[in-house]
Amino acid sequence: MARINVPERLSEIISRLEKAGHKAYPVGGCVRDSLRGGAPKDWDAATSALPEEVKDAMSGTGFKIIETGIKHGTVTILARGEAYEITTFRVDGGYSDNRRPDSVEFVADINEDLSRRDFTINAIAYDCENDGIIDPFGGAADIGRCLVRCAGEPEQRFSEDSLRILRGLRFASVLGFEIEEKTAAAMRRLAPLLKNVSSERVYAELKMILCGENIETVLREYRGVFACVLPELEPMFDFPQQNPYHCYDVWEHTIHAVPAVSPEPVLRLAALFHDSGKPACHTRETLADGSRIDHFYNHATVSAELIAGALERLKADNRTKERAEYLILHHGDMISPTKKSVRRRLSRISAEFENGREMFDMLIDLKLADVSAQAEHVRGGRKAELREVVKLADEITAESECLSVKDLAVSGYDVMDMGFSGPDVGRVLNLVLEAVISEEVANDSDSIREYINKL
Repeated sequence: MARINVPERLSEIISRLEKAGHKAYPVGGCVRDSLRGGAPKDWDAATSALPEEVKDAMSGTGFKIIETGIKHGTVTILARGEAYEITTFRVDGGYSDNRRPDSVEFVADINEDLSRRDFTINAIAYDCENDGIIDPFGGAADIGRCLVRCAGEPEQRFSEDSLRILRGLRFASVLGFEIEEKTAAAMRRLAPLLKNVSSERVYAELKMILCGENIETVLREYRGVFACVLPELEPMFDFPQQNPYHCYDVWEHTIHAVPAVSPEPVLRLAALFHDSGKPACHTRETLADGSRIDHFYNHATVSAELIAGALERLKADNRTKERAEYLILHHGDMISPTKKSVRRRLSRISAEFENGREMFDMLIDLKLADVSAQAEHVRGGRKAELREVVKLADEITAESECLSVKDLAVSGYDVMDMGFSGPDVGRVLNLVLEAVISEEVANDSDSIREYINKL
C-alpha cells in the first residue's frame, strides 16, 4: 500500500464527488512526485463526473469554479486560495496536427484515461479511499528505476503530440532519469515533428530542460533533437578545435560548459550558444614547424547574432534576449585582476543594465564555465584570476566606489557653472568619469574642477 498526503482541500473535493456517486482520484505529476518523496507543485484530479456534474457537486461549498477547459472536460476549482484542475476521464480522438486531439470522448474508467497519457510515470492515479495506486503501466516501478518510458507505443505517443518529446527530455534532465531504449529511439526518429509545436511551448520546455541537473547527459545523447528546434547548434557537432587552449571539440566543450553555470535560463542559454559562431569563423594557421592551429576570430559577435535570431524565433522576452546577447558578446573579454580594470568593467555594465553588479556576476559565471571546459593546463590559472576579479568587485561594491556619472563629486550644474553648455556638459562628465575610474583623478570636487580646467 502506498499512502500519499493529499491536500485537505483536494480531499474535500474528491469526497464531495464520491458522495455524489462519482469516482475521483489525484492523478499524474502530483502522484509521481509524491511517490518520489517530493512535494508536488500542483495537484490535479481525474473524475468520472462530467464538468456539469463537478459543478453541481461543488455547489454550496463556496469554492469558485472556473471553466478553464470545458471542451476537454477540465474545470478549475479555487478552494481557499488553492487551484485544483479536475478533469473528466477521457480518451482522445485523432491528432491530425501532431499536437492536440481533434476530439475527446468522456469515459467512465480511470484505466482508459491513464492509457492516453504520455509516460508511465505520469499514468498513475491514487485511490484515496483504499490508500493504493492505480498503475496499469508500471509507472511506480519506473519511478523506482528512474526510467522515462512511454505509456503504450512510443511511436504512437509522439505522433499524437510531438511536444511529448521535449517533455521526456525535461523529465530526464530535471529528475535525472534515464530514457528507456524504445522511447529514446522514437524521440530521435520523430524529432522533426517538433516543427508542429508552437515556439512558445518549445521555449518553455527548453528553459526547463537546460536548467536540469542532468543536462550534460541529455545534450550529449539527444543533440539531434535539440538541432530540430535550435538548428543553430548543429554546426558545432564534432567541429574540431585544434588549439592549445582546448581539449574538446566545439560541441563537447559546450556540453561541459552548460551545467557549469548557475541553473538560470539566461545563463544556460548563453552557455549553450556562447561558441555557436565558431564554425562560421574558423581559420587554420600553419606554423613554422609545420603544425597547425585553429583560430575563431570574431566568434563571440557571430554567436551573439545566432542567439538573437534563435530567441526571436522562440518569442523570448526582450530582457532575456538583451542579457543573453551581452553575455555571449563579452564572454571572451579580458578583465585584468586589478581594481582599475574591474572598476571600468563594472562601470560599463552599469551604464547598460539597471543592476550592473548582477550582470557582472553573470558574466563571471559564464567565463568560469567557459574556462572549466577548456584544456586542463589552462584552467587553474584562469580560474584563480577570475576569483581575484570577483574579490576586487566585492571590495569596490562594499566601498561604493564611483562607477557612474551620478557617483561623481560634481554634477552637471557644476560643469555648467564652469562655462560649459549643451552636449559639452555630458561629454565633460564622461571624460571626468573615465579619469576617476582610471585613477587619474580623485573623486573630490577640487580635484575634478582642476582636471576640468585643464581640458
